[in-house]
Amino acid sequence: MNELPPKEKWLRLSEEKNALDYLEKATFFIKQTPKDYRNWKWVLIGLHGALYGFAIAACRGTDSHSVLTKKGKLIGFWEALKRCQDPSYMKMLIHSKHLNLTDSQEESIKLLKSECRNEFEHFKPKGWSIELHGMPEIAIDILEVIKFLALQTNTYVHLSDTEENLVKHLTEDSIEFIKNSELYAELLLAKEIYEKESSDNKRLQGTAEKPRRP
Repeated sequence: MNELPPKEKWLRLSEEKNALDYLEKATFFIKQTPKDYRNWKWVLIGLHGALYGFAIAACRGTDSHSVLTKKGKLIGFWEALKRCQDPSYMKMLIHSKHLNLTDSQEESIKLLKSECRNEFEHFKPKGWSIELHGMPEIAIDILEVIKFLALQTNTYVHLSDTEENLVKHLTEDSIEFIKNSELYAELLLAKEIYEKESSDNKRLQGTAEKPRRP
């Protein structure tokens, strides 16, 4: 009996599918962070890949070569985000929108890229300790930016209805999960204490500096 050769099996990716895969992995590991804090590493790596991928998809337009350098390499992370914030790049259709980052989102992206992801990807021999209470805000900010780039730019991001619904579910469900986490609750408490102490210090300083009547 002649055995038939195995059928070919393919892994097929596009920019959007690759970015969505990163997002799925990031949101999976978000749910694992209470069990093992090391999962924050994979959260940040996944969020970086999703953010970069959807930024490329959002600013690419109809010409894939538009996001390549003269040497044929993909434009960098910062360049992709810069273009997504530039109306001259993003106004492709009547209802197209460019990205407007809040101060918090800008800071979170800088921390994600320069302080965290690059260190994880290019880990130098060292001992490295990371205070985790900043992670929830970083993740929430990045998820909100990803959601905008994937669903709200109204450019040429190619996602099916099913994929759009998945992006919406993954981002919103993950944000809700983070906001219900113990780590996030501790962060809010720390902020409340800090703001109260700052307010008290200002009030006391104001009282001390108030001129007395002769």
